Amino acid sequence: MNDLEKLESILESLGGEKRIRYTLDHFKSALKSVGNPEQTVKSFLIGGTNGKGTTTLLISHALKASGLKVSTYLSPHLQSPTERILNQLEPISEKTLLELAIEFKHTAKQFELTYFEFLTLLFFVHANRTQSDYSVIEVGLGGRLDSTNVFDPVASILTNVSLDHQAFLGDTKEAILNEKLGILRPSGLLFTGINEPELKKIVATKCQELRATSYFSEKVTSKSLKSIWDGQETVIDGFSFFLTNPSPGTLVNAKLAYLTLRTLFPSIPISTLQTAFQNTKTPGRFETVNLNPRVVLSGDHNLAGIECLKETLKNSKSGRLLTLCGFSPDKPFAEMYGELKAISDEILLTQIPRLKDKTTQSYRRLGPFEEDATKAVQKMLALARPEDTVLVTGSLYLVGELRKLWKDKVSFQ
Repeated sequence: MNDLEKLESILESLGGEKRIRYTLDHFKSALKSVGNPEQTVKSFLIGGTNGKGTTTLLISHALKASGLKVSTYLSPHLQSPTERILNQLEPISEKTLLELAIEFKHTAKQFELTYFEFLTLLFFVHANRTQSDYSVIEVGLGGRLDSTNVFDPVASILTNVSLDHQAFLGDTKEAILNEKLGILRPSGLLFTGINEPELKKIVATKCQELRATSYFSEKVTSKSLKSIWDGQETVIDGFSFFLTNPSPGTLVNAKLAYLTLRTLFPSIPISTLQTAFQNTKTPGRFETVNLNPRVVLSGDHNLAGIECLKETLKNSKSGRLLTLCGFSPDKPFAEMYGELKAISDEILLTQIPRLKDKTTQSYRRLGPFEEDATKAVQKMLALARPEDTVLVTGSLYLVGELRKLWKDKVSFQ
């Protein structure tokens, strides 16, 4: 076996990515046993339903561009678990991550860590050993009991709240918001893109309770001037920015990152932020991987994400839209499929390879179905004319599985 195969074997022995434990007891004990590396680097903690990965990358790029040494933690990965642990925006090497996994696999066994908990522990160790100035960390699930929520952050950042992971977080936006606000600390700082009045009241109440200070990005002016397939020209707070993703959600995320950075790092020149934002790549998020026909990979995995995708396509679509979609079984897949069908000239449903044993008959009967994802994308490519667009969406897992047909690795800069 090569290094990646050995690494994946160790990770899969922990139960795979779908083994979730929404509690912190075991994980805190594991961290204590290895010297609490999570306490040694100043860190940002970024939660929310959608956009937290993009916000994490924007902030990481800006801090790096300003001369700081930055570690970044992302999830999930597209093609390799090395994408989750970044040093100066470069994924950790397979060799280094394997060495860390071997070094600490006894800890994983002792404390029965999950796949995500183990990688989070390895991230904290790596950030400590590389002596990073800052860590920028994306929350995995929820907030209050997520395994990233084990340190006092420089600031807590909450992008937005919509319905997702209801089995763990609750059936309403209000309940989900309360879980996600668990990343806020007494006397802490909260930066958020939340703008719904009722949800803002909950944020205000929580901040008052904790004597925390809140900053709302809706107060930052912004406008998208021109959208193209590979990005958008925008104005944020009166300054020109080019963002390498044309979606409205990306502009909202950029406003939030901008507010955070201007508040906490006012000495960073605007020109540095402009360059950093333009250099921020978001693989698998409305990413063009082929031309003639254009193939776009967009891992929108909930209804809010699909709505944002539809808005993006209004400004970008040319030719026919041929959509290949696949969804996790715990998502509202019938509603998501219906939304995509309404805007597509052709649509084909497939299953996520790693979840094929969970594909139900009701899922298969939604519409035209090809169980093999690779064969499915080949069918859509065969139907496409040079001016058409083939869209792959519904799940980052599906996007990651198919992305390797065009790209052999993931780059964030």
